[in-house]
Amino acid sequence: MTLADPAPPVRRILVALDASAGSLTALEAAATLAARVHAELLGLFIEDINLLHLAGLPLAAEVSIWSARARPLTPGEMEQRLRAQAVRAQSALARVAARFQVRSVFRVARGQIAAELLSAAIEADLVAVGATSGEGRGVGRFGSTAQALMARATRPLLILPRGATIRAPIGLIYDDSPLSQQALALAVHFAARLQGAELVVLLLADSTESEQRLREGVESRLDRAMTNARYRWLVQASPEAAARAIREERIGALALAADIEAVGWESMGKLLERTDCAVLLVRR
Repeated sequence: MTLADPAPPVRRILVALDASAGSLTALEAAATLAARVHAELLGLFIEDINLLHLAGLPLAAEVSIWSARARPLTPGEMEQRLRAQAVRAQSALARVAARFQVRSVFRVARGQIAAELLSAAIEADLVAVGATSGEGRGVGRFGSTAQALMARATRPLLILPRGATIRAPIGLIYDDSPLSQQALALAVHFAARLQGAELVVLLLADSTESEQRLREGVESRLDRAMTNARYRWLVQASPEAAARAIREERIGALALAADIEAVGWESMGKLLERTDCAVLLVRR
């Protein structure tokens, strides 16, 4: 199976680790993928500078959930807690990497979480992040870190809702834009590494002529020997219609371009909140 413009190889996958359930979901999925494509895992734990600043305030305190009593919170204690979280994150990475037999590297950085992840992403070919994390902020199902990466990351972004993993069939929302063509290449790249994976292409078209043109465009980029691809025409380019098609087709992982014209950025957030599958978001 080949494409006229094949996807670049995925050699290193960056995983945002904070020992939360969301980051562990991302780690598990990233390791599954790394084993398939023979990539290295780069686990990054970020010491949130905002927490350290908060602990340094004169009135900083923590309230026990058991006694409801408040006690002072010091920068030293926050440092210790962050170090303990980093140790747990490193142990989780080592366990998962050993289980999947993939190479791994662990790093600790300090700063703003989103900014540090965006900086580290330069060294990676793919960034994996839980849709939600332990941060407790954000709108809807997405934490603020996931939202920042969705808006600003320059690498393909693998977004994992809690409990999600990469499984067949691989879906693709397609409108023939250059970025959509890159999403197609990545979708085929991953589908080829899932044994027997089927590629489901959701074509965004407003007429039968446009639908046929898009289908022919996809087929021209796929090798003629590929027989496990099927198509569905999305007449309505709405988050609700796209989410319904994703559910009905039982798509396990969805690839789409961040600038896909028929959906639009504002609608994309609504679409992603209506899906429970892994999402591969391709950005410039």
